[in-house]
Amino acid sequence: MPITRSAFQRYRLIDEIISRYPRQYSKQRLFELCRERCGIRSVSSLEKDIQRLREDHDAPIAYDKRRNGYYYTNPQFRLLRLMLSPDDMEALDYAREVLTATQGASVAGELANALQKVRQSLDIIREVKTEGLTRRVVYMEERVLGGNRQYVPVLIRAINQNRQIAFHYRKHDTADTADAVADVSKLRILHPILLREVADSWYVIGYDEPTGKERTFALDRMSDLEITDEFCAVPPDVLTNVSELFEHIYGITDSSGPAEDILLSFSPLFGRYVKAKPIHQTQEVVRDTDTECIVRLRLAPNRDLLMHLRSYGEHLTVLQPASLVQELRASLEATLERY
Repeated sequence: MPITRSAFQRYRLIDEIISRYPRQYSKQRLFELCRERCGIRSVSSLEKDIQRLREDHDAPIAYDKRRNGYYYTNPQFRLLRLMLSPDDMEALDYAREVLTATQGASVAGELANALQKVRQSLDIIREVKTEGLTRRVVYMEERVLGGNRQYVPVLIRAINQNRQIAFHYRKHDTADTADAVADVSKLRILHPILLREVADSWYVIGYDEPTGKERTFALDRMSDLEITDEFCAVPPDVLTNVSELFEHIYGITDSSGPAEDILLSFSPLFGRYVKAKPIHQTQEVVRDTDTECIVRLRLAPNRDLLMHLRSYGEHLTVLQPASLVQELRASLEATLERY
């Protein structure tokens, strides 16, 4: 049941008082505060609000009779971590409408999907009761989020302001040697164009003036990021290339070849998985029978795609292009040689 704006204001005030001033507010004192700030009319209304917080939002509210005040039995509990206010929802819906008008339906769809995930997560939190359970009923995958996520708003600000960025960077393939120290100490300048998240890791793609090309940098390998006073000056062809970069790329790594048709044959079982969760937005089902499911992708083969295809094991046969078939075969043979 959606929460009204007035109810949210009361819940927020009750949560703030109980969490900040445990055991210091009696029922009468809390009622007087809610009446003054939120217009609540009776003590019974306050009691109903507290009961709804307990039942609908799992707020661990208790009353200390000796000290005559409310408190949380779990001092770490904060109601606002589990709630979106009506204003929040209106702002998100407005943002989705703006994105639809300015960036297209696909970008707005991503925000809508993220919002739906938030709503579903809140529903799960409200349904999972820890008190009285003899076993866990929900197991969530533990995700290791990519580092330096605090750089994301800084980079968004730099892109919005059309400013260049300066940072130090270390590649994964750089060993811990004197060359590595020199590599890290080298200051890099980039004209940022866009951000991309892949598998819970963030990347910034921008124009690298010394090479005259677009380049991709992982945030978890960046350090000492700063926004400079210099404005970005990205050549139109680079800007166009970056804007179209991920239409035919899986993951984040670039490809030296053009986009081409990729035909994949899956076992019936894994075909159902792939249909339910497509590999890429270009995916289309070519044939679906009792013996196989063939899908077509329009992609430029790269390392990320190869690693993903390997994860299907014996349930996948790459039909074309021949170059990808050979590359996957060589990768699997190299793996077998290690055993």
